[in-house]
Amino acid sequence: MVSAFRLPLCGLVGLTLALPLTTSAAEWCEAPRRLEQVAADDFRAGLTRWRLEAEDARAVVTADRGTLDIATPAGLSLWWREPLSGDYAIRFSATALPAPVSAGPHAGRISDLNMFWNALEADGAEPHPRSGRFAGYDDLPTYYAGFGANANTTTRLRLYDGSRRRLLAGFADASIAEPGEQPMTPQTRLHLAKPLAIEIVSRRPTATDPVHLLWSADGRAVFTRTDPQPRLQGYFALRTTASRLQIRDFQILQCR
Repeated sequence: MVSAFRLPLCGLVGLTLALPLTTSAAEWCEAPRRLEQVAADDFRAGLTRWRLEAEDARAVVTADRGTLDIATPAGLSLWWREPLSGDYAIRFSATALPAPVSAGPHAGRISDLNMFWNALEADGAEPHPRSGRFAGYDDLPTYYAGFGANANTTTRLRLYDGSRRRLLAGFADASIAEPGEQPMTPQTRLHLAKPLAIEIVSRRPTATDPVHLLWSADGRAVFTRTDPQPRLQGYFALRTTASRLQIRDFQILQCR
């Protein structure tokens, strides 16, 4: 089976693509291996499988009747307690709703479906507890995606190398775009009350398929990445600020 995002090797070192490709995890998990669900949360038993870091005590996070509901006036991270490694995919559905009244001047906006993954401290340890303030993660080596961030004006992929945040690729409104970023499109924005199917793929690159990172929304690749020394293991967190999000159908699958 040929991967839909298999790329020629020439000139691929450190390349990030932001392409409107239709893809799925099944296309990189090639026979005789297959995808198997290894963990999930149906959000019917509270937050026992998550660790919460909230900048503001007024944040309200519940997991009940199949929905993880996050309403926060400030920065918040929710860490999945189990480390991830191997060739895996994270899948979930996310719906953006108006930010709560407690968000003050940001109340009512839709914004910031964000996440960290393959995060480990510089010494290889589990991420230590932080306040939930965004700047507090600057020294944490990790990948980061911010979808519909900054009041739904940017969608960016970053690598935190432990000392700085590197912009790998992104989309932004013209007034705030950084060099090399593409314009925002309907496919890179959040839409009020519209569920969005998110998939993150982390896999070992091979000689014939160097892509190790695939981040997609509704089956369309938003970012892919090839690094000579990719991050391939660590912890995952949902991340947001001054927003309300509802998460459903959280799954972790491995290609075995």
